[in-house]
Amino acid sequence: MASLPKSQDLIKPILKVLKDGQVISNATMRDEVARVLMLDSDSLSLIHSGSRTEFEYRLAWARTNCKARGLIISPKRMHWQITEDGKSRI
Repeated sequence: MASLPKSQDLIKPILKVLKDGQVISNATMRDEVARVLMLDSDSLSLIHSGSRTEFEYRLAWARTNCKARGLIISPKRMHWQITEDGKSRI
């Protein structure tokens, strides 16, 4: 089982997934970032609390960090889009 990346290590993969400028949902982002990082199903199924996985928890913190830094925006609830500043960081 591969170890999960820390939330700060998810920033670049988030930006890569969003690089085309499309608005994507939390679920699509989760699936695409996991694919980019080639995470195995055992790693992705580790539970943080309740029904939330550890990967989803870390990804949420990474999104929060990206949003606070102006790299991504949320044009509607639970959907994300890269900013021009975010594009320049890829």
